Amino acid sequence: MQYFLKSDVCQLPNTGLIRQYTFAKVQGDMLLAGTTGGEICVFSLASAIYRASMPLTSNGILCGCVDSDFLYVGGGDGKVKKVALAGGSWTLTHEAQLDSRVMSVNLSNDG
Repeated sequence: MQYFLKSDVCQLPNTGLIRQYTFAKVQGDMLLAGTTGGEICVFSLASAIYRASMPLTSNGILCGCVDSDFLYVGGGDGKVKKVALAGGSWTLTHEAQLDSRVMSVNLSNDG
């Protein structure tokens, strides 16, 4: 199974092949890792290979959290984005712009 942003194809990272990772979360068989280039990289845990990347913010993805089938990320550009992970295609569902960079995103105890 491959994971792509809806209407996109698998693409090379926007900052070259070398990345610095700012956070990582496990969702099922996927390892989701945020980079300083502003993209989410997807790795398969079962086969231990790189699967895809999806650019989400500028100035890096600084934090993120996963709640069931949704990924929430905070970027250095002050944006908080919600991405639906269900199925084989990902969809950006919500976006909010804040005044400064987002340093932390956490879920409440009740979700």
